[in-house]
Amino acid sequence: MGDFNISIKIDKNISAKKDEMFKNLQDAIKTATLMVKEEVKENIMLGYEKGDLGWKPISKSYKEQLEKKGLLPHRGLFSPKQDKKKLQDSISVRFKNKELTGIIATDRPYAIYVEKGTSKMPARPFFEPAVKKKQKDIRVFFIFPSK
Repeated sequence: MGDFNISIKIDKNISAKKDEMFKNLQDAIKTATLMVKEEVKENIMLGYEKGDLGWKPISKSYKEQLEKKGLLPHRGLFSPKQDKKKLQDSISVRFKNKELTGIIATDRPYAIYVEKGTSKMPARPFFEPAVKKKQKDIRVFFIFPSK
């Protein structure tokens, strides 16, 4: 029995379309990741003011402490009069898997306690609400059907 060979020639137009689609997907992932990152940072800065994050109001005693220190208004996770942007400035973005995965992260170990709360501190979620808020916008990039 002889050899049996099959040759497949890919049309250059198909190959170019594949590359274009891959680039478009990378761009969509970058845009979506950066949109969420900016919303996370906005939540940190303006969480109380936004009012849609479910944050419990500042307690009366804590508010009095802030007033005495001259740290009101308290619009987000810290007073704008305080220069404590460590959490906000720590929000970073990186990409992996040929830029098909976008990762939003922080190097602040306390961020999870702020997000989820503790037995002594109410949760001040800033990350999950950002993802939820931007989901509808992000679906448009990937043409996902709405649920």
